[in-house]
Amino acid sequence: MEQEKKTIVVCGATGKQGGAVLNALMKNEKWNIIAISRDIDSQKASEIKNKNIKLVKADLMDKQSLMEAFKNAYGVYAMTMPVTPKGKIDTELDYVQGQNIVEACLANNIKHLVLSTVLYVEEGQENTLSYIKRKIDVENLIKQKEIPYTFLCPGSFMDDFGGEFMPVKKNKITGMTDNDVKIPQIASRDIGRIAEKAFNNPELYLGKKINLVGDFISGDELAEVVSKLTGKKFISKAPPMFLMWIFAREWIPLRKHFEKWGRSPYPQALIDAQIETKSILPDALSFEEYLKWKEWDKKLSK
Repeated sequence: MEQEKKTIVVCGATGKQGGAVLNALMKNEKWNIIAISRDIDSQKASEIKNKNIKLVKADLMDKQSLMEAFKNAYGVYAMTMPVTPKGKIDTELDYVQGQNIVEACLANNIKHLVLSTVLYVEEGQENTLSYIKRKIDVENLIKQKEIPYTFLCPGSFMDDFGGEFMPVKKNKITGMTDNDVKIPQIASRDIGRIAEKAFNNPELYLGKKINLVGDFISGDELAEVVSKLTGKKFISKAPPMFLMWIFAREWIPLRKHFEKWGRSPYPQALIDAQIETKSILPDALSFEEYLKWKEWDKKLSK
């Protein structure tokens, strides 16, 4: 008699991370997958439905909707998002969403919560970075409530290349830090694949907190890679600090930390993160491999 499949609920299924987790889990027929999203009528939601995955409307800010969505599930993949509907940063949203996830997991006796949280580089970093503090508070709440967990702690997202947070225009790549600063990067695809490994091998991953870094690369180095791939000269440029103060001052403390971590001597935690990521996923993408995979070499050669 065929054993009934266990259910994994994927939060943020229409986003880059959630979508990557869905794709990874779909390749393993071991699981029954439920995708949740705030908007089940969007184009991305339609794509999920076309994959014959059950899609449920739920919102991380709506605890009751999570209670319903997590019913009868074995595992949950989740992340918190400190962004208001108007695009502003509000770190308290992280904690409210985290509380809702925790309470829904407790109510449904979830056996494995895989939470995408935040890269952890140095002890006490949460004391000076409000963006990080509330995510660490969520981690501590999960431990306090004794929910079986795996914390995945990704670096910056390669997927931001060409988007709002790393625009590419007129042969210029706009990053967040000075050009010589190395930034830890990871592709969402690889976060999804490592999450799938965690669900498949709980004996190896329960209770673990894992920094995820596929590449450690500066803006100047990235510009060299793009120039090589396209045959065109690209440069990297960061916004002046005074402009960040006017338009995005909440990101300045994080920029300063990245500029400290991204210059020699590099924190051991970042060196170890690359090694551990490769040990878990030997084919984790470098930034050059990511750009080829997404065909940015062809898009930018036109």
